[in-house]
Amino acid sequence: MPNAIEIQNRIFEKIKQLLPANTSFVDELALQLGISNDSAYRRIRGEKLLSIEELLKLGTAYHISFDSLLRNDLHHISFDYRSINGNISFKAYFNSILENLKLVASFNTKELIYVAKDLPLVQYFEFPQITAFKLFFWYKTILEDKNFSIEQYDPSLIPNSIFETGRQIRGAYMKIPSVEIWNKESINSTLNQIEFYYDCGYFKDSKLLKSIFDELKQLVLHVKKDAEFGYKTSLVHPTTEDKENYKLYYNEVTIGDNTIFFDMGDRKVANITHNVLNILTTSNPEFCNETHQTLKNIIKKSSLISVASQKERNKFFQVIIQKIEDLENRLLL
Repeated sequence: MPNAIEIQNRIFEKIKQLLPANTSFVDELALQLGISNDSAYRRIRGEKLLSIEELLKLGTAYHISFDSLLRNDLHHISFDYRSINGNISFKAYFNSILENLKLVASFNTKELIYVAKDLPLVQYFEFPQITAFKLFFWYKTILEDKNFSIEQYDPSLIPNSIFETGRQIRGAYMKIPSVEIWNKESINSTLNQIEFYYDCGYFKDSKLLKSIFDELKQLVLHVKKDAEFGYKTSLVHPTTEDKENYKLYYNEVTIGDNTIFFDMGDRKVANITHNVLNILTTSNPEFCNETHQTLKNIIKKSSLISVASQKERNKFFQVIIQKIEDLENRLLL
């Protein structure tokens, strides 16, 4: 069992992980506790213990689980859980993603590793038709939102604010050097969703369906272009042309789920998807280090298809495009 000073230090480390890189921890602690900077320093140095009232203030402000600080190992791991319509709305879910990406982007040292069982969410947001379809599917079929109980696909039901937040998410993502790991099945989830809606008779307008297929191909070709350049490009956001900004790997067999990992040097955060959209997040050091090592092992067993490996890159994306066109021809011809 850790002593009081050790627990207090863990609390402070947890709070530091949640703050933007340019934020003064002393100023933040003083503000949250309503004390002077000198008093904050005494707590940071361990000269004074936090009171019960102060612990409650910090726990409420930063959503800290004190149980996780008492049992901080691989056998007992605490996760923050974002559950749409459980503890947050869809709008709040998107806003939380945006704030997290902004936080990561504020660090000088940063990297995002995305193991993509499905196409990464951030890749959709510059393509309004396919974005609308994905959002509609999640609202209607996953969340069973009563406002989407109609028997046809209608993208006009999607709130405009969601699209705007999505574009901002894409903008924040552009600033974070990223490694993505795809395989030939990463497109399957979206194709299965399109086919399911077609079989249910939800596509009354074939032009809408055609526009979804068109944009899905544009999205895939856009990623292919980014892989060729080695950096992220955008239809609406500035491009850094940083050659270390984007790496894409092809993995044949080992992608089991969507894992999103942030590495900010001495700060690491692991995100695991649950029940399609919900996210489990932890900064537990042991869990993050183990996750990071596993991701490194997956990368070792994957083929880098960005910048170099033109032949293998072309073959990979040809398979993806062919899958899209095969379904498009089946449903529209």
